[in-house]
Amino acid sequence: MELDALDKDIQRQNRLKRFVNILAFACVLLVSLPALIGWISCPTGSLYFGIQSNFDDQMVYAAWMRQAMDGAFLFDNRFAIDQQPGLTLHVFFLLLGWLAKFVGIAGSMTLARVGLTWLFVQLLGRFVISMKVEVFRAKYMLLLSCFGGGVGFLSWERFGQETVNAPAAVKAMFLGLCPIDVWQPEAFVFPSMLTNALFLAALCLIVIVLRCVVDCRHGWGPAIKGSIAFCLLMNIHSYDVLLLSLVAATFVIALVFQKSMTGVWLARLAVIACGAIPPSLWFLHVLSVDPVFQARAATLTYSPTFRQVVLGLLPGLGLGLYAAFTSSDKWRRGAAGLATVVILALVVASTGQDPGRYFMTWAPWGLTTVVMVLAGIGLTKKTRNSDGPEIPEQEQHQTMWTLLWCWALVGLVAIYFPSLFQRKLAMGLVVPWAMLASYGLAHVLSKFDRSTRNLVATLSLCLTSGSSLAWFMREIYYIRNNVSRTTVQSVYFSRDVDRIIDELNIIKGRKIVLAMPGVASPVVEMVDEKPTVTDFKA
Repeated sequence: MELDALDKDIQRQNRLKRFVNILAFACVLLVSLPALIGWISCPTGSLYFGIQSNFDDQMVYAAWMRQAMDGAFLFDNRFAIDQQPGLTLHVFFLLLGWLAKFVGIAGSMTLARVGLTWLFVQLLGRFVISMKVEVFRAKYMLLLSCFGGGVGFLSWERFGQETVNAPAAVKAMFLGLCPIDVWQPEAFVFPSMLTNALFLAALCLIVIVLRCVVDCRHGWGPAIKGSIAFCLLMNIHSYDVLLLSLVAATFVIALVFQKSMTGVWLARLAVIACGAIPPSLWFLHVLSVDPVFQARAATLTYSPTFRQVVLGLLPGLGLGLYAAFTSSDKWRRGAAGLATVVILALVVASTGQDPGRYFMTWAPWGLTTVVMVLAGIGLTKKTRNSDGPEIPEQEQHQTMWTLLWCWALVGLVAIYFPSLFQRKLAMGLVVPWAMLASYGLAHVLSKFDRSTRNLVATLSLCLTSGSSLAWFMREIYYIRNNVSRTTVQSVYFSRDVDRIIDELNIIKGRKIVLAMPGVASPVVEMVDEKPTVTDFKA
């Protein structure tokens, strides 16, 4: 019997590994297409940078990469004219800058997005395989994590966050603001794949760290690996360290209540946490001596309204909570009710929320976080076999279930941490809710035969992936109309820009270039087979 169970598990893993490889190839193909179309369509004499979205941030990244190409190890901010000590260390763009010596900055950034797309799907696949769930549920977890979104496709906008072109009923429901799956790529996987290699690198490191948090229960190897990944994450996207710290703290508290946490496991978790110390100390040093870095760190990035967040995650969030309500355990159902009440209360409270201010100050945020932690403890209450102790597979499943709920619930309130960078804490928020949604869907489909089950699962996946499809089509739209999401920069640069860069390359030392403020770029569209110009506000 044990050999039969082992053979079945090996077969399950092999089937899932094949599926992960197919999914990774499909994602790579999809994220490569816009860039390929952009290069093929590039007008003669023009330059194509390989991106259409987040132009302002991408130019900062390109400036760091250029400094690495010129032999610098520490960077300064080339978008400021002030004197700077030049102490910024960013390992990710240092490596991309070295690669850019051979393939150029545009080529390096595109290759990074493509390569990290493949890597993320592989890492997420291993994470899901380790959960010991059946093949159908595991596949749905992966698909919904990679392509899932909310209901933003009902009010899709190519520019801005306001529901300009949506029907009146949708505008009323959304209160005039688009859900986050329309405009905030870092919270979702496929939009991150399309737009930003840095987000993908952070997502990969987040998955590695969380996997190590679970695996270090059985050895020191994962603790060392997790410490290195945590160190890199602190260096390349420090905001995520706070998010993971909140998730890990909730995870530990839940395991203490389950009586599963051991002293040696806690010690190994401390080793992972120590990985963030060296880059944190360097960060604080640079912050104390570099006024330009201080100004950049103080950039206002308030989180969107809570209603925008919920609508941007609605299918996964709804199915995930539904899964908890179907539990036979009264504690889980009660905890699911508590989490639902908090979420609905925050939705109501956000009705008049000003997206340009903090939604919650310290006291309300702290209270809400405590309540979510309590809900997480109840939702992850340990259950046992009627025959006695848990078998290892069930133990692993229980631990991963606990981690997912801690990540999902704390992630919803972490983005309102009362600090200027709070919006950055939404990284990968769709992933835990997508995985939890698979449990709810499995319960719904258990009432159908196999063919009906597959049909309903496919339709639900198409519905939840509507925003990802819209992201893809929007990237193509930008290329066709030679306008970026900012409406200020064009997708293609004129030959004059290339000549200016050649002239600047001749000048030795640090160079400062002043440019006039940008204005909105008009987009020429065909209306009734006649060209018309559409202007966009800058």
